[in-house]
Amino acid sequence: MTTTLPITLKSATEYPLPANGQTHEIVSPAPGLLLVSQQPDSALLKIAADPGSGRLLEVAKHTIESPFAGLHGLHVSKSYPGCVWVTLQFESELLLIDPVASDLAAAPEIRKRIKLPAPARGPHVVVEDGDTLWASCKDSHHVVRVRIEDPTDASIYPCGPRPVFVAVHPKSRAVYASLDQSSAIFCVEPGCVEPDQTTKTIPVPTEHGSTPVGLIPGPDGNVWFVLLGGSSGGTGTFARINADGSIAWFQLKAGSAMGAAFIHLGFPTDGEERIYLLGSSMASMMALNAVFEVGMSGGFDKVETQQTIAFPSQSSMSHRVLPTPHGVYVTELGACAVVHLQAARSPYGEGIDEASDAYALWGCGMPPSQYRWP
Repeated sequence: MTTTLPITLKSATEYPLPANGQTHEIVSPAPGLLLVSQQPDSALLKIAADPGSGRLLEVAKHTIESPFAGLHGLHVSKSYPGCVWVTLQFESELLLIDPVASDLAAAPEIRKRIKLPAPARGPHVVVEDGDTLWASCKDSHHVVRVRIEDPTDASIYPCGPRPVFVAVHPKSRAVYASLDQSSAIFCVEPGCVEPDQTTKTIPVPTEHGSTPVGLIPGPDGNVWFVLLGGSSGGTGTFARINADGSIAWFQLKAGSAMGAAFIHLGFPTDGEERIYLLGSSMASMMALNAVFEVGMSGGFDKVETQQTIAFPSQSSMSHRVLPTPHGVYVTELGACAVVHLQAARSPYGEGIDEASDAYALWGCGMPPSQYRWP
């Protein structure tokens, strides 16, 4: 007797956004609401998503401050529920905004405003750590610490060009920043609150690749980052910074992920050992724009599976990835779009493994002999 089983299909649906030259960050501060930043005219897009399917329904565009303020970074606040920290890169300011989730047409409300101290300039990414904000200042090559309730309590740490992402290590409390133009990781040691105290720069070994960009805390209590590479492409490499400061390197060497140029990464909301690596043509127009879903084991210590979900538009300079319970969302900087993706799943929860012998020999398949497609 043959049993026919349903399978979840791999899909990628592209939603065009209001016209803009650069579409950047994406967060979800409330169920059914996505926020996207568009830097050239300092626009914040409020996007309604279907709470069941994750399908996008409607978008409204709002200008934050002025069209020349340079809205970029978005970070969902834990200290101020429902609110989001944003960076105004061209004004060197950090704002706490209430997006007004209940009304798509309502303009976001500014709740707090923090001007960064000189010579720090051009905040790109901001993250909240309790009563403290950390910002990567891409334009002046600094990492900045500032207390939310007393912005005069601040520290400025000079670093190499250019700090893009910044993250606090959940275990060690060290602060790390990715320096894309220096091809290095910058570290502010725990307890360092003055600019001339213990900091260090860790070069990316050339045998692993170059150009670290996306850098975020992971569910395992460590900080993870990816390598974008250069004009000739990437190396399919990502890495974990452990609590002792050591770095564990991982590389995808099979299928379409071989030589991938990763710009960002994210982790699923269900607690499973998976990573979503975002491949981008940002540095090389020959690079594949896709999400690579990587299954891991042993506490994120070993790569087990990989699955590629390519975008409908290529040469689109995909930029940021956001996993949610209803699929994965990605911004495309060059295509001015958001893509909603879902990986393939068998009835047993298994996904396609492009690195397996079965895939290499027979193509994209799964164990049961018969399937029913929804």
